Amino acid sequence: MSEVVSSALPETRRTWLQRGLLALPAALAGCATTSTSALGFSARKSRAQWEYHNRFLASGARLRFRSHSAHGRPWTASMEQTYRAYRRDPRIGYAVKNLATGRYLAEFQADKLFLGGSMPKPAVAAVLLEKRHGNLTREEFQNIVYACDQSINASWYYMLARITQADEQYFERKYSLPDVQIINNWQSPRFYAEFYERCVNYRLDYGCELLLEAMRRDQYGLGRWVIPASITYIGGKTGNYGEWDHESLFFYHRNTPYAIVLYTRGNFAHGNQLGCMMGGLFRDFCA
Repeated sequence: MSEVVSSALPETRRTWLQRGLLALPAALAGCATTSTSALGFSARKSRAQWEYHNRFLASGARLRFRSHSAHGRPWTASMEQTYRAYRRDPRIGYAVKNLATGRYLAEFQADKLFLGGSMPKPAVAAVLLEKRHGNLTREEFQNIVYACDQSINASWYYMLARITQADEQYFERKYSLPDVQIINNWQSPRFYAEFYERCVNYRLDYGCELLLEAMRRDQYGLGRWVIPASITYIGGKTGNYGEWDHESLFFYHRNTPYAIVLYTRGNFAHGNQLGCMMGGLFRDFCA
């Protein structure tokens, strides 16, 4: 997971972007300095897409993989039995949230802190984007992609070197996120459910479209495998280190956005428990 791939775009595409052919109307460009709190959803999304084209793509950075849908493997009686057996296991914590209404559909130890493994990488990227007001170099943008799609640790460390505890605290306060330790790598299921809500609803001032698209290209995780293949807009992040194993997803199902976040410790995931938990939570609370 440490290989870095060359990411330069063809010069013709970069020139095309620089000429503004992908830019939104000039009036919308001016809203790049306006807080998202003053905008409706459509305006927030348009602003994020303008930023994606005119900052991320125009920098020469690029996404490396195609986004992929859920895989829709059959849900078996054995999977259901595993889910029922472990859904109140003291080693786990989870949160299921309707991202349209803001309502929590299920939670268990949702505020418990877990060592995140690779989970905080997208949040670290969001803190860096906030600190720089979305104005990153091509190299910085590319490292966000590397950290989200193949969870490359070197790119994580690269971003960590550019932010401080003060940046993290400002980010959490500004967006009313739970007070966790993003940099020191301790988070809760509720934190990530809230973070996904801010991204999916375009409530971050900087980088929402990039973060969503990068996480839609995540190359790991078992959660996608047992969720219906009809779900095509889906992304997330995983984390594992020693005894810690985590899964998380955001997705649209029947035009409603949801998040499922599962953190575990104590070598919970020695079998297919992670996939069974994600699939069971989907069926119980989102299907």
